Amino acid sequence: MFQRRVLPTEEELWDAVMPAAFAAAWYSSLFRMLLNGTTNAANMAVFLLGGILPLSAAFVKGRTVLACRKKRREAVSGGRCCRGVIRRVESETVPFTGRHGRIHYRKRYYLIIEKMEEGFAYGTEIRTGAYSVPVHLYLKSPEVKLYSDVSGWDWYVEGLQCSRFRHDSVVFRTDDADGDAYVGDMVFRVVYFAIAVFLFLLPFGK
Repeated sequence: MFQRRVLPTEEELWDAVMPAAFAAAWYSSLFRMLLNGTTNAANMAVFLLGGILPLSAAFVKGRTVLACRKKRREAVSGGRCCRGVIRRVESETVPFTGRHGRIHYRKRYYLIIEKMEEGFAYGTEIRTGAYSVPVHLYLKSPEVKLYSDVSGWDWYVEGLQCSRFRHDSVVFRTDDADGDAYVGDMVFRVVYFAIAVFLFLLPFGK
C-alpha cells in the first residue's frame, strides 16, 4: 500500500509552485500577444512588470523551502537519532492575509512526540512544527524516528506512516476530525495549477 510523505509547512513547495504557475501563465499570455502582434511597447512593459512580483515570491519561497530541506538532510545524515512515539495531535486556527489584504483563517496541526532515548525511563516530549495536512486523518502508526541537528535543539520527524487516502483513524482523534477545509484547499490548488498549465501551453498549440 502506497504511503504519502507528509512534510511541515516550512518544507512544502506548494506556496512556491502557485505563484510560479501564475507567472508562467502570465508570461505565456504576453508571448502569445507578441506573436499575434496585439500589444504595443507600453502594454508589454506593464505585463513584464506585472509578472515580476509572483516570480519573485516563488523564488524567495522556493529558496527558503530548499534551505529547510537541506537542514533536514544534514540532520538525518549526521545528527543524533532516536525512536519517537506520537502521543497526540494538536490543532489551531491561524490567520493569514489573502488577496486584497483580507484576513483569512486556516488550520495547522502539530505532533506531540515523546522521545524514547536509550538510558532514560521516561522520554521528553517535543512539539513539531506546523503541518497543513490533518495528520490524524491519515496516520497509521504512532511510531516515528527523530533526528536532531548538531546543536541538539531542532528535531526532525522521519518515518511518518501516513496512508495515501484519509480514513477513520484508530490511532488519534481530535476535536476537528473532518479536515474538510484541507480537502477544499487541495482541490483549489490542483484546479488553479491545471488552469495555469493550460494557459501556459495554449500559445504553443496554435
